[in-house]
Amino acid sequence: MPAADASLSPVEPLSQKERGHFPTARQFFGLLLIYFTLQIFLRVCISSSLDLDESEQLVLTQKLNWGYGSQPPLYTWIQFGFFKVFGLSVFGLSLFKNILLFCTYLFTYLNARFITRRHIAGVAAAASLLFIPQIAWESQRDLTHSVLSATVVCATLFCFLRLTKQRSVAAYALFGLCAGLGVLSKYNFALVLVALALAAVSMRDFRVVILDKRIVLAGLIAVLVVLPNLLWALNHPDLALRAAGKFKIQESGHWLSGIIAGLKTLTVGSVTFFGPLALAYGIIFWKRRGPGAPGARNPYVGLLLRMLVISYGIIVLAIVVLRISEVRDRWLQPILVGSPVLAIAWLEDRLDAARLKLILALAFAVMVLVTGALHGRIIWAERMGRTQPWNRPYDALAAQLKSPLAPVSTVITDTTLLAGNLRMNMPDRIFTPPELAGLFSQGNHPVALVWEAGTDAPAGKSARKQSRDWPPPANLVDFADKAGMKLDETQAQYFDALFKYHKTRRMKIGIIVR
Repeated sequence: MPAADASLSPVEPLSQKERGHFPTARQFFGLLLIYFTLQIFLRVCISSSLDLDESEQLVLTQKLNWGYGSQPPLYTWIQFGFFKVFGLSVFGLSLFKNILLFCTYLFTYLNARFITRRHIAGVAAAASLLFIPQIAWESQRDLTHSVLSATVVCATLFCFLRLTKQRSVAAYALFGLCAGLGVLSKYNFALVLVALALAAVSMRDFRVVILDKRIVLAGLIAVLVVLPNLLWALNHPDLALRAAGKFKIQESGHWLSGIIAGLKTLTVGSVTFFGPLALAYGIIFWKRRGPGAPGARNPYVGLLLRMLVISYGIIVLAIVVLRISEVRDRWLQPILVGSPVLAIAWLEDRLDAARLKLILALAFAVMVLVTGALHGRIIWAERMGRTQPWNRPYDALAAQLKSPLAPVSTVITDTTLLAGNLRMNMPDRIFTPPELAGLFSQGNHPVALVWEAGTDAPAGKSARKQSRDWPPPANLVDFADKAGMKLDETQAQYFDALFKYHKTRRMKIGIIVR
């Protein structure tokens, strides 16, 4: 089998000292396993209520389909399997997500170790993921598709790195499979693939990998994996494009202002994503210690750097051509999740045991801070004067709704958040917001409309200010009109329950059964 270019082959194998360096790979990943197990345990114990992205999965997993909307279906397919094994539960949601996060750390370690041939570089890169708010905080709080996409990006990069060492039919097939699954995890993964291909073709050391005829096999496998979802999207454009408004594409008259806004949000999102990582590395690595071969001479560093530049070039081009005025930081996660590998490889000559200890100490501090803040904000929500979705008493409200909803097979809710949480507690019915109702056939069976109808907000230390009951919101009224349902608000029933970890604040929902 053809070997990769000699310049890409490791000069030395991992030394015995590197293999036995503290922490060892087993010790490091053992700590991560404990950390993610603790996150699962606390998530299950703190609240049975769901956040927005979690709720969406409860809605979408009511049916296996080739597509569900503007997000690809892979996460939902796998979550469907977890629910089949563990039941509809917070545990099933949290277990899947934390397995993905663990795998992201694992592949980050493998990628950094492959590029540098240093165990401590792999540990440093993996630990540095905790310096990225989108990974350390947001991924635990609520993200779904972005978490899966980050994992598959790291796995796909590892498959490509292996191809630079030894190319075979099986290796190309695996690379193609990862590429296809990546697109099914999040559509902007395609940008990563394009950037990787262009960066590799532009460098003599890596060009041979892309120009190898077996890359056709990888491409064919990727296309076959993505094709069913692509055909579904073509046949359901209304669902596939329902979230296009998130890009806030400006009209032609606002072309310049749209570009400026898009570039601004791109800058803010980028700084938010790896600003803390850059700050931490600036403090830890600012002073050179002794001689060393600069990591910038490593051809893999050049590959990752070109990937990053090309990715941003494509994003800027899209902002200019499509007049995209908003780029959210979580959309950058597949593109920037490899930044710790690039940073560590670039600073490889400055990485020693002392700096590794600083990275690990800071990473451990972030672990403690995230764990305390993530769950403490729920327990102390009343003291903080605010509520989170995990504080909402969906289980208590669902218990009150079981009798009124007894003759109903389909429930239309005003939000995905409400639909997913009610389904968690009443899995024998279809729950869906109006925009996803087309995925689920209602037939001629009775339908109920359910909506959030306000809160009883605290007024002072001992009194409670009663808010009026909200009528059905516009999206439910529009759904009823299109379905030929005549709403009579006098038939509405209202229920309320105390917020979790609150003594006075209550949540209310309204219901109309037709």
